[in-house]
Amino acid sequence: MSAKSNEVMEAVASKIIASIEAGIVTGEWQKSWAGGAIAMNAVTANQYKGGNLIALWVLGEDFGSGYWATYKQWQSIGAQVRKGETGIRLVKWSPIPCKDHGPQEACSSCGTMVPNVFTVFNAEQVDGWDGNPDAIKNLDERIADADDFLKATGAEMKHTGEGRAYYSPLVDAITLPSFESFDSAEAYYATAARELIHWTGHESRLDRDMAKKWGDADAYAAEELVAELGAAMLCATLGISDTPRPDHAQYLKFWVGRLKDDYRLLWNAASQAQKAVDFATTLVADRKAEAVPA
Repeated sequence: MSAKSNEVMEAVASKIIASIEAGIVTGEWQKSWAGGAIAMNAVTANQYKGGNLIALWVLGEDFGSGYWATYKQWQSIGAQVRKGETGIRLVKWSPIPCKDHGPQEACSSCGTMVPNVFTVFNAEQVDGWDGNPDAIKNLDERIADADDFLKATGAEMKHTGEGRAYYSPLVDAITLPSFESFDSAEAYYATAARELIHWTGHESRLDRDMAKKWGDADAYAAEELVAELGAAMLCATLGISDTPRPDHAQYLKFWVGRLKDDYRLLWNAASQAQKAVDFATTLVADRKAEAVPA
């Protein structure tokens, strides 16, 4: 792990810690990672994922645009970062060559990865780029898309009068309160997304075991952090506003303590969350493709 990549991870974790600690005092903490929009490279159209997505949401929360690029990338399309602007540093993990596979072959099979730090600037920090973002869907369209997505996963979802939402790995099913009991349609789908992230961790899917990194005693709360981050990512993908869960307060002090001990755990949780989102979106895409007549 390089010193520069450590600095990047620590900066994001530190801001989240400060936000949580302030929220514990006031009782009004709002997730700084609930960005509500996908962050995308303005040149390649690739989406930023995992810890980098969280970093852009947390450190770039004052920007209204979801488009980012490096200094040279902006120049390549005729735009110019304004003098005095400060970018946000991100980390890209790349496989490296090794003697076992030849000097020119990346060792992805060995899992040998090195971090490379790079800096991006938001579209609001440049001149000479008008952009051409996709038309924003109205709320009804977004809700319909979210509904279709959840159904296409094949996850069993039960609606009961229990008044709480949870995923049971024992019966491999998600339980949700009735749709009408939520304050808004978006609150319902944000809650369903959170439980769907838990669902992806089942042993028959990703077999996610947070105890390996966090320890047996902290595994449950760590899984809740993965679900929180994953729900924000999935909601952004679906165009739905994420909403805070009413019982998040019980986890705040735990998250602060563990992130202070090792800020890299945030990156681990974000990585697990991204894997969960990628699993769900790939699953839906495959099932929709199978449904198309040959």
